[in-house]
Amino acid sequence: MTDFVRHVLRSDDEDYIVRSRLDSDFYKFTMAYFIWKFYRGTHVKFRLINRNKSFPLARIVNVGDLRRQLEFTKARMLTRTDLIWLRGQNYYHQNLFPDDFLQFLSELRLPEFRLVVDGDQFELTAEGSWESVTFWENPMMCIPNELIYRTAMREMTDKQLTQLFDNATAKLYGKFDQLKTRPWLRIADFGLRRRFMFLWQRFVLMSGKEKLGVSFTGSSNAHMSFGLDVPAIGTNAHELVMALAALAQTPSGIIDAQYEVLRNWKELYPLGGLRVVLPDAYGTSQFLRNMPEFLARDVARNWRGFRLDSGDPIAEGNMILDWYTKMGVDPIKENKLLIPSDGLDVDSIFAFDDAFKGRIAYAFGWGTNLTNDFRKCHPNGGERAVIRGDKLDLSWDEIFRGHSIVCKVESANGNPAVKLSNNVNKATGPKEAVDRFKHIFGTAGMGAQEVLV
Repeated sequence: MTDFVRHVLRSDDEDYIVRSRLDSDFYKFTMAYFIWKFYRGTHVKFRLINRNKSFPLARIVNVGDLRRQLEFTKARMLTRTDLIWLRGQNYYHQNLFPDDFLQFLSELRLPEFRLVVDGDQFELTAEGSWESVTFWENPMMCIPNELIYRTAMREMTDKQLTQLFDNATAKLYGKFDQLKTRPWLRIADFGLRRRFMFLWQRFVLMSGKEKLGVSFTGSSNAHMSFGLDVPAIGTNAHELVMALAALAQTPSGIIDAQYEVLRNWKELYPLGGLRVVLPDAYGTSQFLRNMPEFLARDVARNWRGFRLDSGDPIAEGNMILDWYTKMGVDPIKENKLLIPSDGLDVDSIFAFDDAFKGRIAYAFGWGTNLTNDFRKCHPNGGERAVIRGDKLDLSWDEIFRGHSIVCKVESANGNPAVKLSNNVNKATGPKEAVDRFKHIFGTAGMGAQEVLV
């Protein structure tokens, strides 16, 4: 087992958070191919967003530490071995990535970033050609996230650190023991972006592979999928729809952007494995209602299924099942799939299983609560936290939890990018642009749920 305590206390050599350009969600590569093929040269800007403005990120994380980690990441390039692995990807179909795209990846360098301290928060942005700057999303999330915990752990004794990791390990194993009582479940790791730390994610995946067996189906982390010899899981994200809607000039074009993604995705990926719809960027209800009839028939019959990434997953799943019925599709006979992926934990996984077993196939994309569940693990968790002598208005338990830190497209060719989602509390974009998109799409089916991760 990894000696996490020794790793945390060791200070004689630099330990970088993103160790490889391949240490990224696999869907960054499938989406980058889409972007490179159809929208090369589009100028896009990404921004780090701390949804919890009361959490003083810049008081906890040292700006010099953050800058050093970002500079190291900016200099990383894919190795020959990385490219050979990408060339050999055949989990979805043979020759997933063509040689000219792999040549682009072999020369890829991340654009410059801009980092300044703004009160208790960081202003962290990166902009440039979309096909390159897209690869900043993952490190701009996981680096500040891990630095929160590294900074806090420097304030702990070796005994306290041992207790911290012992408690987190016991909690993790307890979750796996619960999941083993339902061996038909299929679980994939989606936890890179807000993981506790690189080594902890690797330990979680090794443990999941060992303890869950065939129930553990793979990881979204390309680097760890390669190293642990498990399938790399991932399709696409809201980024595509957000940027295409920003590029559109008219309300009808903005509405159509979500379907333009599907039309172009189908061209690149002709087989069903990567054809998973993410319908909630502007609300699932309007997505299903506004979908052109020909495309709706194609999606119902020829696409693998839907990923459920906001709102009540059971309500969203029932909405999708009703739509399949309307389209004359039996989801069991035609092997359709639902993939819940928003803030999952064992209880919500079991609730979804209870609601949909025998009605449709499903697999779970388990993120933050898999790779970063240190809640109530600090031995003095109720005490007020002190970082570098600064007494915070936070307990240690409030620091050692998953934080809602995201990195989103802010603009495309100078136009503001917006995400609404099924949960209005997850909306991103300038207020006037968000209000405009709500007017265009409506708010049917949207609700307000607490955003925890």
